[in-house]
Order: sequence, then structure tokens, then C-alpha cells
Amino acid sequence: MKKFLNTVTVIVMFASLVTACGKPDQAGSSSTTDKAPSATNTPNADKKTESGQKVEIKFFSNNPDRGGGQGKAEQLLIDQYMKENPNIKISVETLSPDPQFQDKLKIYNVSETLPDVTMMWGGARYLGPLVKNNALVSFNKEDFAGQGFIDAAFDSFTLNNKIYGIPKNTDFLVLYVNKKVLADRGLEPPKTEADLFKIAEKLKGTNVVPIALDGRDSWPLGLLFDAVVARQSGGFDLYHKAIDRSGSFKDPAVITSAKKLQDMVKSGVFGEGFLNLDYGAARNLFGQGKAAMYLMGQWEMGVSTDTNFPDDVRSNMIAIPYPASDDGKSPTTDLLAWFGGGYSVSSKSKNSGEAKKFAIWMFKKENWSKTVWQNGITFPAQSYDEFNTGKETQIQKDLTNILKSAKVFSGANSQDRFSASTSKGYLDAITELLALKSTPEKFAESIDVIAEKSNKELNP
Repeated sequence: MKKFLNTVTVIVMFASLVTACGKPDQAGSSSTTDKAPSATNTPNADKKTESGQKVEIKFFSNNPDRGGGQGKAEQLLIDQYMKENPNIKISVETLSPDPQFQDKLKIYNVSETLPDVTMMWGGARYLGPLVKNNALVSFNKEDFAGQGFIDAAFDSFTLNNKIYGIPKNTDFLVLYVNKKVLADRGLEPPKTEADLFKIAEKLKGTNVVPIALDGRDSWPLGLLFDAVVARQSGGFDLYHKAIDRSGSFKDPAVITSAKKLQDMVKSGVFGEGFLNLDYGAARNLFGQGKAAMYLMGQWEMGVSTDTNFPDDVRSNMIAIPYPASDDGKSPTTDLLAWFGGGYSVSSKSKNSGEAKKFAIWMFKKENWSKTVWQNGITFPAQSYDEFNTGKETQIQKDLTNILKSAKVFSGANSQDRFSASTSKGYLDAITELLALKSTPEKFAESIDVIAEKSNKELNP
């Protein structure tokens, strides 16, 4: 935690220099080499592979949209690399949402047909089975020397003292707000959790949902749970200790948090039927002006530049931290922030060497960091201050300020800290709670049993 905090301080230093100031996309599956617009004007690298032979690199992504969000950034860089290396052909396969992507990743691992470069999440839950199968190549920090990486960003991609993935983002949970929707009804962006209930009451009976929430994919519910627990307990230690078993999920603050979440559901904070709303549907609800707010990570900063949405909606979007606790115990400067996704390279492909070379090239700061920042896509896990243009969007400025103002950082979110076999049960329990099919007390007992099993599996 301390290391994370120190390194995020480095990010804040970057943010302080700002003068003007994914996650996954919509569902779908495809395999394509379609070209997006040209990328940056990085000087040409090697013109040929070392062997001079034609090489095909298979790239597996959870971003089906190749013209927006992180899929756009991936495609821009892929096209640029193929242009600079005419002997290289990079074939893209995409699959979303994440549970389906992760299931196919497991199949690839078991069948030893893992694509050359694949999107990956950090933590033993995701990396462990692949590392155990010797399916991934390892990197050295020297591979990324001078590229502005935050040291702690590699922690969750490190197992047995070896780096098995390249972190791409600095992730944190926020609320995207349509300030006009609120202002037209005499409302202001929420500062405390109590304000969420006031907004829900005011919007009751209208055609506007207070908070658009992807309830079908259980992982956003897990992030929401972490945020609420932090607000009720005064920080992030409670869930950290409950997972490493120096504490317990039977803590009264967990039960209070569970009750708070059910009260939100009963009060209509997330609208009717939100558990049937998937990632793309929730995003679209907000983008079309049918929701006042949207709970998601910083990786959705591009929502305000998505031309699929009306101008009057995009021009009124801002980003704010998750509201403070009502008693002041947990202010908005307690930020749920972690280093999430990245990319790994298969060790069992005949093209592993070329794939690793491409992955390292992809994360030269003038490639990934510059591309995602200047296209308003996401916060990189690398420095970006040198790529500021003065044309940053309001949401980019807001997100920078949220990160700059934060004083406490969570580190890894709870779901990423569970073992592979128990994580689904944990998220299922949260879903059941929000479906009002479990009491707060039974919920706390059930996830405490799951945490105990997870700890034994991760520490045999």
C-alpha cells in the first residue's frame, strides 16, 4: 500500500504539471485486421524482422470496438507497427464481455494455443494458471527503462519475482455526471452518499435513471461494494484484512455496507432492472442522456468524445469522485485506485520473440502513453505530462484533479485478490445481495467463508 501510495504520488506530480488541466467496450466477438486511422508519427523502427521472414502475430483483445476507447488505441499502434515492419502481420481477435473473454483465455491455456499477445489482468487469480502452465514469457524492468512507468504498476503482474505482463492503465473508480440533467431538476452533483438518495427521490417517476450501472457483469458491483465498504469503515483496510485473514468480513461495517447497498437498490438509485443491464447498455444509457450519472472507471474518459452520443450530452459531462460517507469518516480523497489490465505474451508460440518485441515497442511512452492520453482514452500507467496539448477535455481535467487530490489509495480491488476458484462465488454473493435475495448478515457470513477458502488456496 505504501509503495502504491508513493508511486501514485509520482502520478500526482505529473498531474500537477498539467497546464490546461476500458476497460472493455460493447459486447461482441470478431477477428479482424481492419485498419483504423494512422497513429502517431514515431520515427521508423526496424524495417524487417530479425529473420527477414513473414511473421503473423495473433493479438487477443477484450475491446471489440476498434474505432473507439482502448480498442482504438490498440489498433492505431498495431497499424503503425505493421507499417514500420512490413514483414509483420498482426491479426486481431476480440471477445467481450470479460467473463467470456476470460473463459476463452482458459481454453487457450489448457489447449496450449494462447495467442501471441493477449490482454491480461494482474494478480494471481488471472496470471497464476498461465504461469503454472509456463504459458507466458517474462519481462525485465530494464525492457521498459526510460518509458516513464510507475514502479508499483508492475507489482500485480509479478509472480515468483518475475514480470509476466505489461500494465497499461492507472485505474480508479469515479462517477461520470451529466450536470445539465441534474441542474434542470434543481439538483447538484452528489457530495455525500445521502445526496444519492435525494437525487433518486427527485428523479423518481421520471424517465431518467439516477446512476447507470452495469449490473449484468458482476465486477462493477464488486467495485461498488469496495467503495461503499470504504465509506462505512473509514478506509480500505477492512476488506484487505478480511481477504488476507488478519480481519473478517463479519465486521459490523460490512453488514452496514450491505444494508446501504440494498437501500440504494430499494430507493431506485440504479433504476429498475439494472441487473439486466450490460456494459454497453449502461454506457449508452448515460451517453444518450437517459441517466444522470454513470458509475465506472477512469478508462471511460472517452465517453465525452464519443460521437455516437448527442453534442448537448457530451458537452455537459463531468467526472467526480464516489461521494463521501455521510459522517465524514471516509472523504472523497479516499480513492479506490489500482493498476488493472495489461498485456502478456505467449511463451509457446513459434513467434514469441517477435511478439515480445512488439509488446515492448507498444509501451514506448511515445506509443501507448501518448496515444491514449492525446486521444482522451485512459490514464496510462506511465508518465504523460510531456504529451499534454492544452486541449484536454473537461473529463480529463476532472480525472486528473481527482487523482491529484486523493490522499488514500486502495491498491488492488477486492475481486482481484481472490483465488481463481473463489472469485466467482464472491461476485455472485454481491449480485445476490443487490438482487435482494440475501440478508446483509447472511451475505457477510458467506463472503467470509469464501475469503477463508481463497486464502488457503493462495497460501497452501
